[in-house]
Amino acid sequence: MNCSDNVSTAAADAASLIACIEREFAGTQRPETSLRQFLLTDQYGMSEDISEREWVASGKDRVDSIWQEIPDAEIEEGEGLLAHMEAEEFLYYLPAYMRYAVAYQHRTNWETDVLGMTVHALSPSERNQDSRAYAIAKYADFNAAQRQAVVQFLTFVAQVDESMSGQYALAALANYWQADTA
Repeated sequence: MNCSDNVSTAAADAASLIACIEREFAGTQRPETSLRQFLLTDQYGMSEDISEREWVASGKDRVDSIWQEIPDAEIEEGEGLLAHMEAEEFLYYLPAYMRYAVAYQHRTNWETDVLGMTVHALSPSERNQDSRAYAIAKYADFNAAQRQAVVQFLTFVAQVDESMSGQYALAALANYWQADTA
């Protein structure tokens, strides 16, 4: 499947979509902040409660030199972290989240909500313009092929997920990714 092809059936296209994501986001530059460090800031906020030792240890535990090496367990642990990332980190971590979401799309959201959180991170707000601008700024560094991979991911989710995630995917496509504003 080419990333610009329409997704048709979930079972046949999941592997192709994962290959598309891996191809289009290959070579994305690794940011300094690890997922475990993002998890610390999520737990403690931006306060001074994170010790230097704790911060450095979280960075040293990092196992990824490329996004494809991020373990599923780290994605599950930090399922909502995409919402807190700036553009550089978002571009690096998003494909790992999309790949995970496609691979495990059959899991219920009480088992893991990576799918829902990933779709939410790709859904700029229609109501809050500051929140919308923040979300759209995260997408600024995407090239055309990466944008198309995101469109295919959202299309896939809309087709395979009958829950709120599928509805949010449709809304994200209509309100941003396939609209003239993208």
